[in-house]
Amino acid sequence: MAPSFWDQAKDARKNSDSWMKYFFTMATITSLTACGTCMMIIAMLLPFIALVIGIVKIDECPVNDMIPIYLIMVGVIGIIGGGLSLTRQFYKDDEKLMKCLLCLQIPISLAWLAVFIAGNIWVYGSFSEVETSREDKYRGRGKERRMNENYCHPWVYWLAFALITLVYVALILICCLICCAGALMAKAAEEATPLNETETTNYTDESGEGGKKPGEEEGVPEPQQGDNPA
Repeated sequence: MAPSFWDQAKDARKNSDSWMKYFFTMATITSLTACGTCMMIIAMLLPFIALVIGIVKIDECPVNDMIPIYLIMVGVIGIIGGGLSLTRQFYKDDEKLMKCLLCLQIPISLAWLAVFIAGNIWVYGSFSEVETSREDKYRGRGKERRMNENYCHPWVYWLAFALITLVYVALILICCLICCAGALMAKAAEEATPLNETETTNYTDESGEGGKKPGEEEGVPEPQQGDNPA
């Protein structure tokens, strides 16, 4: 019978020598559960939506032309990463395949991190000047009518803004959950400590005689030099 999620969590806590290692171990365990699989399937919808909107509205964000590009890159990376994670779920007993998928997952994760950092600059950097109202899409009249330089289609900008913000919210929630789980397991470990050690320690402190048990006879003092035997 396969170990339960909580058994795997306890083993991860015992075998992790740092919180960083424990964090990554728990993230891997969670992604391989049935709940994690459902979450990955749902999460793959967001990259698909981002990819479609980024392609369709690629010319409708003059405030920063890279914001639609960001949505396209997030969509491609998200779909590839989600596909790799689902493959790991269905073929987790194949060690060779798991190693290959891990080798592919590393560059994908690094690419996502680079795109995420760039997206923070492009999206949050345009927050103070962006205009998403359809009424502000064009400026001027007649032949002088042109697209507003500060305009960005609301679907493009606010989807990119939401995707970046959700990452920070998810990180905070995951850290809180892992800390709570670690605290609960540490408390459970303390409560499971054998009582014999505690009782022995208390008896030693209360006796004040080096922890001698009742009935023990004191040793006979050794004879001093110069003492004549009787």
